[in-house]
Amino acid sequence: MDKKQLRPWWLRKRFVFFGLFPLALLVSVAVAYVDSDTSNVVVYNNTGKTLPPLLVKACGQERSFRGVDDQASVCLRLEGAGGATPVHLELATDPLWKWDGQSITPAGGVTVTVRLWPGGQVDAFRQVSWWRDW
Repeated sequence: MDKKQLRPWWLRKRFVFFGLFPLALLVSVAVAYVDSDTSNVVVYNNTGKTLPPLLVKACGQERSFRGVDDQASVCLRLEGAGGATPVHLELATDPLWKWDGQSITPAGGVTVTVRLWPGGQVDAFRQVSWWRDW
């Protein structure tokens, strides 16, 4: 083989893989850690029917969702700083259906999961990201 056909040492497959793999792993761990500080409110529709417009409020932020299908979910991603507030849900029904539940902060890696069941029953639980819990 001709020496001109050989790649330089820094472009060989072994070096590229073993040199860049630890760097890529470190970057992905750093991104996951930074992203784990964000809190979320996740609402699952288990009512057996499509929901009317749903309003989700927490930490001074709110978002409306139209027509959430059965067995579907929606997520409110909380951004910014602020204090803890309860999660507030409203369904545009007659009469207006409201629910206040688990407390959440916009930072800290907290996820509040809310499941809506038939007959207006609600299950909610709070979970902290294992990154933040560790």
